[in-house]
Amino acid sequence: MRPTCFSFAYMRRFLLCLLGVVLPYVLCAQDAQLLDSRDYVGTARYTAMAGAMAAVGADPSAVLDNPAGLALYRRLGVSLTLHEQLDYTRQKGEKEDEFKSSFMLPNANFVLAFENHRSESAMRFCNFMFSFNRLHTFNRTSLGHANNQPTIANVMLDQVYNEDDITVRLQESDLASDNAYADANVGWLSRLGYQTYMIDPYDIDQNGDTIFGVWSSCYGNVPVNAVKIYEVGGLDEFNVHWASLFQHHWALGLGLNVRSLSYRKTTMYEESFITNNTAYMHANTDLTMSGVGVSGTIGLLYQPVQFVRLALSFQTPVAMNLTIRTDADMMVKDNPIDAFERTPIERYTYRLTQPLRTTAGMTFIAGQRGLVSLQYDFRHSRMTTDIHTMKIGGEVVISNNLFLNCGYAFESAFLKNEQPTQLAVNDVRTDAEFRTIGLSHMAGVGVGFRNQHFIAQLAYRFRYQDYQIYPYASRVVTPDPYDMRSMTHNIVLTLGWHTSN
Repeated sequence: MRPTCFSFAYMRRFLLCLLGVVLPYVLCAQDAQLLDSRDYVGTARYTAMAGAMAAVGADPSAVLDNPAGLALYRRLGVSLTLHEQLDYTRQKGEKEDEFKSSFMLPNANFVLAFENHRSESAMRFCNFMFSFNRLHTFNRTSLGHANNQPTIANVMLDQVYNEDDITVRLQESDLASDNAYADANVGWLSRLGYQTYMIDPYDIDQNGDTIFGVWSSCYGNVPVNAVKIYEVGGLDEFNVHWASLFQHHWALGLGLNVRSLSYRKTTMYEESFITNNTAYMHANTDLTMSGVGVSGTIGLLYQPVQFVRLALSFQTPVAMNLTIRTDADMMVKDNPIDAFERTPIERYTYRLTQPLRTTAGMTFIAGQRGLVSLQYDFRHSRMTTDIHTMKIGGEVVISNNLFLNCGYAFESAFLKNEQPTQLAVNDVRTDAEFRTIGLSHMAGVGVGFRNQHFIAQLAYRFRYQDYQIYPYASRVVTPDPYDMRSMTHNIVLTLGWHTSN
C-alpha cells in the first residue's frame, strides 16, 4: 500500500526559496479579474441609474467614479445604505437554481462642505468626504455537471511529464516521498492522484509481469463529472476624498483608497467511473485570500454651458498585498481500492498590481426637471483582457421633493474565447476549474424623496450574466464547459441627513 500523507515541517521548501528555486506562488488572469470585480451597487440613486453618475456628482457612490463630483455638495451630510442581494445561478438546461441571499452595508459616508465667501478667490467650495464602500460581494454557489467527459487525471499527468508530453519529469519516488509536498518540483494535484490511484507509473509486459512503464491514467473517460463551487466574502474600500469647485464651471477632485479583501472558495469536484456503478472520485479544495491594497484617484468636472456637464477621472493601479491559504483532499472508492489523501495547509503571500481605470462621462441637465447621463469605464491590464463598461441613466423630478431614476449598463466579456487557465506543473493549488465570463447586463429603477434635511431613496436592480465553468484544462484535452447563467436581484435603501442651506 502506498504511504499516506502526514504532517511535516516546511524547511525544505523554505531552503529552496533561499536558493532561488521558483515556487508555484503565482496568480493567474482569473484571480486578477476576481480581485478587480465591481458590482456597481452603492447608494439607491447610483444603483437605480446603473452607476452612470460620473458627470452627475453630489452622490457618495458617484464620487468613487469621479472625486470631482464631491465639489457639488453644498452642505454637511451623512448617509447610510442597506442592501439585500438575491443571487440565482443555474446550469442551462436544468430546472433548479442555486440560491444565495446576502444582507450587507454597501455604503456609509460623512461629507463636509466649506464655502469660500471671499469674492476675490477663484475657489468657491472646498469639500471632504470619508466613506466606506462595498465594491463586490462574492456570495454565490455554482453547480454544473456533464456526461462522457475526460478525467481530471489528465491534469495530474501534465504535472509528471515535461512539456513534450513524452519525457518524464517526476519519478514514482518523487510522488511517494514523505516530503513530496515540500518538493518545489511536485505539483500537489499529481501527488493526490498518485496516492489515490488516479495515475500510475506501472504497466504489464507480455509475460504478465508488472514493470515500470509510462505514467498513465487508471481511468479513461468518465460517465459523469460534476463541480460545485461555494464562494463567500467581499471586496471593501475605505476612502478619503477632497474636491474643490472653481468659478462655478469646473472642479478638481482627489481620492485616497484603501482596499480590503476577504474571499473564500470551496470547490467540490466528482467523477464517476466506468468500472462499476458505485465507483467514484471526490475531491475538495479550500482556498482563501485576504489582503489590503492602496490606490489614488484624480477627477475633473467641467460645465461649459448650463445644460451640459463633462467628467474625466483616473484611478491609479491598485497595489495589493495578499495572503493566500490552500489545502485539499481526495478520495477514491473503487473496490478493492479505498484510498484517501489530504494535503497540508499551505500559506504564502503575493503582491498584485491591479489595472488602471479610466472613466469618462457626460450629463445633459434639463433645468430642475431631470437629467440624462452617459458614462464609459475602461480597465486595461496585461494579465487580463480589457474590460469595457457602458452606462446610461436618467432622472425625472416629479415634484420638488420626489424624483424617479432608471438606468441600464453592460460590461464586456472577460477571457471569452481566450486560452484556458491551467495549473502549473509544480502548482500547490488544486482548484483546477476556471471561468470564461460573457456580457453582463444591468438595469435599475428607483424612487427618492428629499426635503430640507432628510433623504430617503429606494432602488431595485437586476443583473444577468452568462458564464462558462471549465472543470479543468490540460495540455492534452479540455472537457466541455458547463454553460451557466447568473441572475442577481438587488434591493437598496439609502437614508440620509444634511444641514440646511
